[in-house]
Amino acid sequence: MLPLLVLAACGQEPPQGDTPYQPTPGMAAILSERQAMHATRYAAQENPYASRDVPSLSDAGNAIPNVVGLPAPDIEVSQFNQLGGSGAAGPLSARLYRPALAKDTPVIIYFPGGTWATGSLDQYDGSARQLAARTGYVVVSIRTRLAPDTSFPGEHEDALAAYDWARTNLRSWGGDPTRVALVGEGPGANLALSTALAARDRAFHGGLVPTPDALALITPWAGTGLSSSSMSENGGSNPLSRSDVRWANRLYARNDLDDPRIDLEDRSDFAQMPPTTLVLAQIDPLRSGGETLATRMQAAGVPVEGRLYQGVTYDFFGLGAQVPEAAAAEDYVAARLRAVFYRPELPVIPRRRPVSRSRVRR
Repeated sequence: MLPLLVLAACGQEPPQGDTPYQPTPGMAAILSERQAMHATRYAAQENPYASRDVPSLSDAGNAIPNVVGLPAPDIEVSQFNQLGGSGAAGPLSARLYRPALAKDTPVIIYFPGGTWATGSLDQYDGSARQLAARTGYVVVSIRTRLAPDTSFPGEHEDALAAYDWARTNLRSWGGDPTRVALVGEGPGANLALSTALAARDRAFHGGLVPTPDALALITPWAGTGLSSSSMSENGGSNPLSRSDVRWANRLYARNDLDDPRIDLEDRSDFAQMPPTTLVLAQIDPLRSGGETLATRMQAAGVPVEGRLYQGVTYDFFGLGAQVPEAAAAEDYVAARLRAVFYRPELPVIPRRRPVSRSRVRR
């Protein structure tokens, strides 16, 4: 904790920003490296495209081994392929992570995090790899268009179209169409839940694409409000601040912030949603929105479980190779999905011993 106090005394903002909470040692190391990379606030960029070059936590995590002269941690996945996904207005970038000889394996359709304007497949490769490695399932990570290349509801329409596209390819990936999870981080969690709700509504009207069988919402961007308790506590936190949330919301949905497709925490129509797992971070301005969302989903009868991880920030998931709390969260999500998708082995029927010819009565 001493280095953080020294930084503050020298007039430099502590790596975690302005928040009453102290990061854990592993989290502090990542945040300190990000600060050393001269990361700025997303909202401080005059050009919104420049915000995509702001160093992320995963960028910092990948840089640390080079700084100390150690090999970068490697999360092995048996097969990895770049895909051409299909969105509402054309091709999308996607990546497939699958175990060797996958056959009738559960599938995770994953939407990465960031903000409505930032967050690449590269930056969230760690999350996708961790999910694949810790579950042994097929994972397909899909990057929707980002603001300002699209405005609301473009990203939401992309997510729904990409979900439809992925479901038509499950068999070719070795996946089981009856065991499909939608997982998302940050705005990706918003897209995952919004997509599940849209799929439910379409199924009610005879749609052919079913709802997912499980949901996992990681540090969800649950709504568009800026006045919650966590917004006040962590309004100046890193890597996400209240000003960043306001900037991203306005860039994507300036005139549609009350639309129920994006403002999910104000909804109550969550009936028939599948078992849902929530992962929340203490140092996160979005934390209260995730808590409200969990309460509303439970009130609608959805089986919801969640955990709040102390001393970690928004975007901590996927850093399990370096941050113990992230590894615990990754294990938790994997265990929850395995519990939903578990199918006991069929009982083994002992083979009947052949009857000896000498014992056959003539």
